[in-house]
Amino acid sequence: MKHRLLTALLSLACASLLAAPVLAATPASPALAVKTLAGEDFDLAKLQGHVVLIHFWATWCPPCIKEMPALEAFYERYRARGVEVIAMSEDRTRDIDAVHHMVHHMSMSYPVAMAHQASANSFGDPSALPVTFVVDAKGVVRAEMRPDTQPVTEENLIRIVDPLLTTP
Repeated sequence: MKHRLLTALLSLACASLLAAPVLAATPASPALAVKTLAGEDFDLAKLQGHVVLIHFWATWCPPCIKEMPALEAFYERYRARGVEVIAMSEDRTRDIDAVHHMVHHMSMSYPVAMAHQASANSFGDPSALPVTFVVDAKGVVRAEMRPDTQPVTEENLIRIVDPLLTTP
């Protein structure tokens, strides 16, 4: 009887160990749903099959402004390959005019939205700006880019995104 109980317990322990990596390898896709400044609906869940960059920024953030030309150049170069970009402004609603001015001044051709107006946002409130998340075609966050660790430059974006475009 003791031998059967021990065998059953060991079998359960082994089965749980084998199941753990499967759970770790399939993280839940982040959610992001928001109306852009242009009045369009942006829903990350509907962009499965695309690589998506989610860039959190603010008009009062010099490092954010510094990254914008590289992000715009990258988007212009890669959008024909199915790469999507959205800029999520952390500015307050009362600063919407400043956001519109910055979008025009920086010639941002990708969608822009106000982060606090998102109906779903798994990314939360970033603790520091700017931060850019790179989400692969399966909806998995593959990179988190920050100026102090991995700044948004065209070279860094290409290095991170190119392999994601060739992954089946």
